[in-house]
Order: sequence, then C-alpha cells, then structure tokens
Amino acid sequence: MRILLIEDDCALGALLQRRLGAESIVVDWVRHLEDARAACRDFAYDVVILDRGLPDGDGLDLMGALRASPGKPRILVLTARGATRERISGLDAGADDYLGKPFDPDELAARCRALGRRATIMADDVITIANITLNQRMRSVSVAGVAVALPRRELLILECLIRHKGRVVPRERLLEQVYGFDDEIESNGLETNISRLRKTLREAGGQAEIRVVRGIGYFIGASSAGGSQ
Repeated sequence: MRILLIEDDCALGALLQRRLGAESIVVDWVRHLEDARAACRDFAYDVVILDRGLPDGDGLDLMGALRASPGKPRILVLTARGATRERISGLDAGADDYLGKPFDPDELAARCRALGRRATIMADDVITIANITLNQRMRSVSVAGVAVALPRRELLILECLIRHKGRVVPRERLLEQVYGFDDEIESNGLETNISRLRKTLREAGGQAEIRVVRGIGYFIGASSAGGSQ
C-alpha cells in the first residue's frame, strides 16, 4: 500500500511516517497543498491522509485533485477541527473517513488498513498462487502453510506482483509501490530486492517464480514444478 500524508506538523508527520512504515506501508509525506497536488499527478495512492489546516489553505480544497488522481485513493481527513459540523463538511466534500486530533496512532493505522482494503480490487484478504499465500490483512506470507519472513520491501514487491498475478507489472509501477519519493534508490536496487525475494521463495519451496519481461517489467507465475496457477 502507498499512502500520501499531507501534514504540516513536523513532529506528527515524522511519527506517522515511522508508525505506518513499520507496517510495510510506503508513506510519502508533504506539508503543503501544492506539493500534494504535484504528488497526486505523479503517483497513484491507495489512501490519502489529509490535514485541513495547512499553511497554504484548507486541505478540503484538494478533494477535486485527489478524486481525479491516477489511483482514485480513499481519503481520511485528520484534523483538530473535530466539531460535528466540521466532520460533516469533510464527509460531504468527499472524505471516506474522518479522525479528530488528538488520536491514537494505532487507530489511525487500523483505519488506513481498512481503507486500503476497500481501495483494492481484490475481494479477499488472502491471495494464493501455487503454494504461496499472501494475507493482506495480516501482512504475512506463507509457503505450503509455513510462515516466511520477508523484509519490508520484498514483501511490498511480492504483494504488488501477486495482486496482479497473470499480468506483467511495469518496473515503474513496482518502484512506485516499493519506494517513497524521499527514498534513495540505487540503480539496481529493485533488481537486488527481487533477486533476494526469488532466493527466499525458492529456498522455502515456493512453486511460483518471478520472471522478467525485458524492457517492460515483471510477473509472477507458477513454476513448471508447481503446476497451474
């Protein structure tokens, strides 16, 4: 999942970026409306966390741009303006959820997970290919019923590929899902992570392979030993 966090409070923004990042969520954090508009033009987000009281205006002014952005994200308004009339105006403007400050970061994370599940086209929380299973709710992977621990970025790669099983995922789409725009990306960073993921799945007995379509991207499919998808 990729989230755009629009929050001008530096301490709170850093806290939320760490808290959500701990759940293998890519978080792009901006502090101004104009930066948020630019991010929405360039990237597809699953969820947007939107503060209202921003230095250059009301966060609700972004609703049109967010609804027109590539990912058609779910929107959670997070603000100190917690009066009933303020919540109503936010929801009427197009927000999917509204959370007042102060708040519990664990509750915010849970709300983001719920919105992310609603944003995806997947009907089920559990997706399987061959003997590899991804539980989107639990953020866990198993091979033939045995849990496999994956580092954050490798989990994000597998999640993106398995959500689109049977289709080639462009390299640029994988980069969007795995790296935030503040992350430093080495020239072969994605390939290195995919190589490690392949090795981990192979050593665990996984019967699906990550394959490359040169010049385009990657896809995951059942290996010859694993039978059909």
